[in-house]
Amino acid sequence: PRAQGPGSSFEARVVAICEAMMARPGWSGTSLGTSGTSMLAHGVTFRGMTLLHLAAAQGYASLVEALRRWRALAVESLELEQEIDPLNVDHFSCTPLMWACALGHREAAERLCRWDRRALAVPDPLGR
Repeated sequence: PRAQGPGSSFEARVVAICEAMMARPGWSGTSLGTSGTSMLAHGVTFRGMTLLHLAAAQGYASLVEALRRWRALAVESLELEQEIDPLNVDHFSCTPLMWACALGHREAAERLCRWDRRALAVPDPLGR
């Protein structure tokens, strides 16, 4: 993994962690829930925002790209698929692309648009 030194940006450290997790054989991105089923759990404070929503809202373009690569590697993980789906909407009916655009994160928005152009057709909360 790259960029793990003490002077590294937070985004670079998160990307390095994701890349290390991607390199683990058989890691599917799941954890066992209380019912014994495989799931990723969010607290209510996330308001339906996935890891990709959060990366986009922060403008972490490198993390968006790392998540795109991870999704391509972990096609067998439904939980990871939902967490890193560029078309997923949160409780505000916003996609990761909408968050990147609304907060002025052009590079993250461009990467999300190249990842899946269908995100441009998802209506915002006002139906636009």
